[in-house]
Amino acid sequence: MFNGRFSLFNVSLWVLSVYLLAHVPLSEMRVDDFEQQALAQNREQPPVSTEKPEPINQHLNMGKCFHMPRSKCPAEGNCTKVGSMSVFCCDLDSARLKEALASTITQNTTYLHVLNASIDELDVSQAMFRRLASMAFTDGNIDKIVGQFPKYSSVACLNISNNNLTSEKLQPSKQRPFAYLFNLSVLDASANNLTEFPLSLVHSNRKISVDFSGNRYLPCKNFQKAMETNNSSLVTFLNYQHTYCALDISFNWFSDVRIVQIDHLRIQKELSASCRNIRPANINCTCVPERLEFLGNEITNLVAVDCSQRNLTSLPTVLPPNTLKLNVSCNNITSLQTVADDPTYEHLRQLIVDHNDIPNILELEGTKFIDNFMLFSIAYNKLKTIHTYVLSNRFVTTGPAFSIAGNFIHCDCNTEKMLKPWLLENFKNIPDYKMLECDDNVPVVDLVESQVCHTPRDWTDYIYYIIGLEVLILVLLISKVSYDYWVFKTAGYLPWPANKMPRLPCDWLCE
Repeated sequence: MFNGRFSLFNVSLWVLSVYLLAHVPLSEMRVDDFEQQALAQNREQPPVSTEKPEPINQHLNMGKCFHMPRSKCPAEGNCTKVGSMSVFCCDLDSARLKEALASTITQNTTYLHVLNASIDELDVSQAMFRRLASMAFTDGNIDKIVGQFPKYSSVACLNISNNNLTSEKLQPSKQRPFAYLFNLSVLDASANNLTEFPLSLVHSNRKISVDFSGNRYLPCKNFQKAMETNNSSLVTFLNYQHTYCALDISFNWFSDVRIVQIDHLRIQKELSASCRNIRPANINCTCVPERLEFLGNEITNLVAVDCSQRNLTSLPTVLPPNTLKLNVSCNNITSLQTVADDPTYEHLRQLIVDHNDIPNILELEGTKFIDNFMLFSIAYNKLKTIHTYVLSNRFVTTGPAFSIAGNFIHCDCNTEKMLKPWLLENFKNIPDYKMLECDDNVPVVDLVESQVCHTPRDWTDYIYYIIGLEVLILVLLISKVSYDYWVFKTAGYLPWPANKMPRLPCDWLCE
């Protein structure tokens, strides 16, 4: 009886298991179908509160970061969301800034604009800035930027315009706040008081647009470096016509600063073309802008030319217009005549001809260069004498520099009496005057007269002895005549020498 019931129970259990195995997958399919239908309905009819995502680069067009007008400021000096990815803040101080940003910036926040913030220290290392693509702090007052942007920061556009920033605030000496901005493509630092150009951002081998308008004392030489051929295709200056730089100008003791529009610095392309015209051909000299010169309202771009180590046997000709400096050191040049003959040397003020074979400087006498040079270096050549009269009128001031080290000249008494005093008199203009040596390696300034002034004796060396002897004979003759006269007057006769002398036609005068 018990076995029959147990068998019936097993059969029932087996039938139930078969039923469940057959129907459970079917039930799961129906639930999936229901969920898919519900999801499809949700996609067709989105909730009213769902906002459309903003395109990532909509605020980065034309070199402009995300920027909102003051009319859109929150009512009570706080932060507000603009869409789902942007935050706009106004009139915050250091105490409220961090709290306001923490309450509004989320993981989806990509754009930030803070208007008119008075901040003691802006710490750019905060994690909330890592995800920002556009970051703008404008029209406020930032005392100092501290910290460093996090590694792999997403900031592509940085606007810190009109914040009374100086270079010390923007680039602290011990920190590099912008070192990790590898994605930066737009930098707006306009309307500040910067005096240093962030060349590290420009020389990063990536395209970048910068706006430095309103910073009138940024050095022109830094703009010039940014405009070089290697960088001109990478750097774009926004607000170009209103960007100025400070140019240091000096002439002898006079120095000044001129503010010029940066368009005056774009001469490298024309300069490269004129540099290729230098003769001899194909010596591949290097030409770079040296500085600007002002004459009234005219601005002249002065050029520096480097033709060193080119195996030249003579000075190059057809230099670029307004060549101020020429370096032809380490060649085989034997003459300076080109300086006098070539009109392209008219503006030359610095000539470096070290390590050549030049025997003298006589060819420069009367040239415009010798009357106006600021640097003339002829060290380590084959000078045998220094013709001081060629340079006599140039060392009136302490400005010009003349370098003559490494030359071995012929020294004689004239060298000690003329050249040595000249070197000592003009030592301020000849910084290496102690390195001018004689053939025997003795410095010219150490020459001793007794060692170099040896001349053969002639009869003129005995002239004083001859004069003395003549005076002595005259005294003896006068004494003898006086004695004879005295004897004749007292004794009535002449002494023997006078008595034996023949009578002369003039004796009647004495009688």
